[in-house]
Amino acid sequence: MAVGEIYKGEEFIYLVEITGQNGSTLVRPFDQTGGSTSIETDEIEIDTKDRSGSSHGKVTQTVSLEGNITEGDPFPKAMVRMIRNKEYVKIYEIDTRTNEGEYGMYMVSTFDREYENGDNSTYSLEGTLFGTTKEIQLDELPEGAPPLEGMEEDDENDDGNETP
Repeated sequence: MAVGEIYKGEEFIYLVEITGQNGSTLVRPFDQTGGSTSIETDEIEIDTKDRSGSSHGKVTQTVSLEGNITEGDPFPKAMVRMIRNKEYVKIYEIDTRTNEGEYGMYMVSTFDREYENGDNSTYSLEGTLFGTTKEIQLDELPEGAPPLEGMEEDDENDDGNETP
């Protein structure tokens, strides 16, 4: 990639650490369709005899992600269990060009699942950071959704001709 090249939304993914009987596992929720991170600060008005203006107050960071509910994905069930148990969720925001990013512990305030007739079943998650974030460099990314049954992995030596 060239310096100054614009990122595409698909080059940022969210990973989630889920806990189970065998400890914790870093997973890539299958079929992510979107996500965002928002940081905002409260504004404190300052008005004294010497100066007036605004200063920073409390800083809040939120994360949201959404995707399609996919068979075999451990993420949706794990989120429901973790929320019901009032557990914080470790969520990672990762740049797939460099495998760099950050993670933090989030209180998930909303996890919606929608089952519209005729449309894909979807999920959306909203969470608020508890504490601070930490930068991270991953050696590799967890696998996402597996290929659909009957689909072959791309062959690097593929000449474009199908073989029977």
